Amino acid sequence: MLKKYKILILAIILTAGGITLVLSVWLYGNYQNRKMYFLGAADHILFDVIQDFYQENEQELVEQNQILRYDRVERVVKAISDRYPNMNRDTVKKLVEDNGFNKDNILDEVAVSKRGKFGGGKFSRHLISTMAIRNIKWDQRTVDTLSNRLEQALRARKQYSPFELKVVTLTGVDSMSRDEIYKTRYKLFKTRPILIDPSEDKYLEIDFLDPRSFLLFSIGWQLTISIFLVLALVGTFFYLLTTIKKQNQLAMLRKSFVNNMTHELKTPVSTVMAAVESIQRFGAKDDKERMNRYLNISKHELEHLSSMIERVLQVDIAETNGVSLNKTSFELATLIDECVENTRLFAKKTISITFQNDSKNSLIQADHAHLKNVLTNLFDNAVKYSSDEVKIDVHLKEQDDQYILQIRDNGNGIPKAYQKSVFDLFFRVPSGDIHDVKGFGLGLAYVKQIVNQHGGHIELDSELSVGSNFVISLPK
Repeated sequence: MLKKYKILILAIILTAGGITLVLSVWLYGNYQNRKMYFLGAADHILFDVIQDFYQENEQELVEQNQILRYDRVERVVKAISDRYPNMNRDTVKKLVEDNGFNKDNILDEVAVSKRGKFGGGKFSRHLISTMAIRNIKWDQRTVDTLSNRLEQALRARKQYSPFELKVVTLTGVDSMSRDEIYKTRYKLFKTRPILIDPSEDKYLEIDFLDPRSFLLFSIGWQLTISIFLVLALVGTFFYLLTTIKKQNQLAMLRKSFVNNMTHELKTPVSTVMAAVESIQRFGAKDDKERMNRYLNISKHELEHLSSMIERVLQVDIAETNGVSLNKTSFELATLIDECVENTRLFAKKTISITFQNDSKNSLIQADHAHLKNVLTNLFDNAVKYSSDEVKIDVHLKEQDDQYILQIRDNGNGIPKAYQKSVFDLFFRVPSGDIHDVKGFGLGLAYVKQIVNQHGGHIELDSELSVGSNFVISLPK
């Protein structure tokens, strides 16, 4: 059985681990896809923002650029005129303007070649022309304006995550492939750089600070469902293992009970058979004194046998359908006094019982017979599992709408590991192969069942070699 149990545990662990691994791979793939979509969308939005900004300020930007171009042409003409004073100034100016000797054409060619490195077909689709990039003055004010617009656009499309729009200098990118550049930017949560100044290798990019929380939130339903499924799976497996373990323990306890019960039943039967045989074979029927003694022995053993059978039947009924309670009104303190006196009378040990009653009125609505059995069981256990000198302290008090009954003894005590199990059916505290005290592990199971059916609660606090303390709470 143990080997099968280990194989089952291994199979459950492998199954749960495999399913968790598959879900984790699926979630990771969704996360990476979402990350790729997020950066791509941010890239497109930035293109749109730049294009809109240029279109709104095109006239002003063109005029500024024309002024800068005119100044640049004048500087070139002046430089040539100073070097060649005999040349006509107007002719030199015309030659410079016609041949585009203001570096714009050269810059355009460099920009197109470098921009193709990062954008490809996607770039041209957004219609960010070389004219737009060239005409925008890329100072901090422009970057701040574009940053504000970009934030509004991201929020409008529900794609916002804290970011920083900045101009950076990237060198050596010409020797890198597009895939290498893309992977590097992708890991750092950066968008594809937009070339704005080819002469100085300056680029515009978005640096997202830490969008992981946004990305995880965006796949929240997949994450929630996956976690729920994993927890449900683990919980189901755990419940299955717990149930199998309990069933295995119960089977072992039942086996122990059957063995113990068989031994206990054989004793009174053997005694009665011996007494009857003595009466029949050895002429005891002619000796009234001997015959009465044998009959009394038989009667006592049969009563013991009947008591054991009754206890088994009581617990069986309590565990399956619950006992049928016949509730009446009576004084709980009076019932305790009666059980205390019976324990003193029938105890075969030196016994001392003190009963402290702190309740003003112990009237209770309950089943008198079953509560008496509960108290008798607890007192009998206190006597059986104590040394030759038994001391029992009984305390009854009221607390809100409940009676609290405490029964403390100076017995052997119960280890902490078994204190919850003592109320289970057939359970007996392990003591090796020999049990010094006879029993079936039924008494405390019956006690708990009756207390629960009365709407009460029972607790145990015990310490080895010190004693046990049972606390019963019963509603008034």
